[in-house]
Amino acid sequence: MAAATAQAQPRVMVLPFPAQSHVIPLMELSRKLAEHGFEIDFVNTEFNHGRVLQALEEDGAIPGGVHMLSIPDGLGPGYDHTDIGGLVKGLPAAMSGRLEEMIRSRKTKWMIVDVSMSWALELATTAGVPVALFSTYSAAVFTLRLKLPKLIEDDVLNESGNVKRNERVQLMPPVDAAEIPCQPGQHA
Repeated sequence: MAAATAQAQPRVMVLPFPAQSHVIPLMELSRKLAEHGFEIDFVNTEFNHGRVLQALEEDGAIPGGVHMLSIPDGLGPGYDHTDIGGLVKGLPAAMSGRLEEMIRSRKTKWMIVDVSMSWALELATTAGVPVALFSTYSAAVFTLRLKLPKLIEDDVLNESGNVKRNERVQLMPPVDAAEIPCQPGQHA
């Protein structure tokens, strides 16, 4: 009777940027979601897939509820995968078609996408799947990335990221100390 009333587990696709500092935090999130009953499709590039599987096996095993999938990155076997700029430029064209097909065929209900793979937002929208962006870097780096166009516009940086004017810039609005929830001498 319980089996007849059990509902299918929600299927979530997780798409990390193919670099160690992006894959590890998203794998940890995937483990936690799987512990709460979600079925996870963890999508790596083929280049990273074997490495991730090997690391997981050395670590103890692939967590239950996490399905390891891969998509070609389209960059070829001789490509220098440490060339981050090349990855950023090449991945959307190489992965989009196959990823959309995978979303539809696996009946994905949600996606968690690394902010460095934000090209997948449009793809998910086309497929009718809600998306949550996941940032693997600090709030300070995230703010800097958001402000880069303004820094270029203000002639502080050039479009290659080189400093044109060496001066202090304020990226965040000032904070009033009274707004800080836990003041020195107070205990939370």
